[in-house]
Amino acid sequence: MQITVIKVFQVDLPLHEGNYAWSEGKSVDVFDSTVVLVETDSGITGCGEVCPLGPVYLPAYAAGVRTGLTELAPQLFGDDPTQLLALNHKMDRLLKGHPYVKSAIDVACWDILGQVAGLPVCHLLGGRYGDDVI
Repeated sequence: MQITVIKVFQVDLPLHEGNYAWSEGKSVDVFDSTVVLVETDSGITGCGEVCPLGPVYLPAYAAGVRTGLTELAPQLFGDDPTQLLALNHKMDRLLKGHPYVKSAIDVACWDILGQVAGLPVCHLLGGRYGDDVI
């Protein structure tokens, strides 16, 4: 199995609470989220997301995520998304630091691995815990 396409989408996520505020009068009404689809030559597509707060709160911010993905994604075409350790080592070699950028691709590849195994990702990560869904 090989990665053939990585699509990146900007999505505004309205806050359930309406507004999130912190010191110095800074606040947000929506989170600027980035959704990533990793497509394979086997017809399987995995979905990942990263949703940092923004450049006024953390160095990890949404526009930076998408810029990093623009640089990183094309270099992963042809790689096996089910070989997570090798893929993560390659991403670390290609892009120093910025784990938040790589996380969306990693999550999408876990989704692919779960589909291939016929298991929910939670089982691949050690099992489901609890029944609450918010």
